[in-house]
Amino acid sequence: MLNIFKDKHEINLSTQKFILQMCWAQHDGQWFLKTKRKDGTEVSNERNLEVIRSMSKIEAKHILNAIGYKKGVQYSIQELFKIINTILDIILPKIMKFKLYINSDKEGGALVKKCFIWEQVKKAKGEKEYNCMCMPRLQGWLHAMEVNAEVKALQLIPEGDKHCEFRFILKE
Repeated sequence: MLNIFKDKHEINLSTQKFILQMCWAQHDGQWFLKTKRKDGTEVSNERNLEVIRSMSKIEAKHILNAIGYKKGVQYSIQELFKIINTILDIILPKIMKFKLYINSDKEGGALVKKCFIWEQVKKAKGEKEYNCMCMPRLQGWLHAMEVNAEVKALQLIPEGDKHCEFRFILKE
């Protein structure tokens, strides 16, 4: 007869969530580094873009299902940002400084004052090689929501700006 051992250390849910978020963020960097070494920068950036386009839709779909999101409804910018804040809270670790703001009923923005991923790229001295994946990720979330909206990059840290800023515009 097997004596099954089930004892384990307990880690509170908040810490578990942070660990999973950090592992996911670091996975992206490690994946890029290893792929770059094997296949080169251009191929790595192309594959990373393909993966982010796909993965962002998957991330959003899991969360949209959990909140009972109804497709085909034209949501307000407030509701759109409530959903994005929910996705951010689940996906991104708190060490990312990402804030959303509303300009009007149809337009708002996102401000990234601190990007953990970009800091890791700089540590690896990969600034000239790495293509930021924020835009494709945000576009993937919007695609998963099937909302008639667009997102534009206004400023980008990788291009020398102090912070990243994105504009979200709901269309009729």
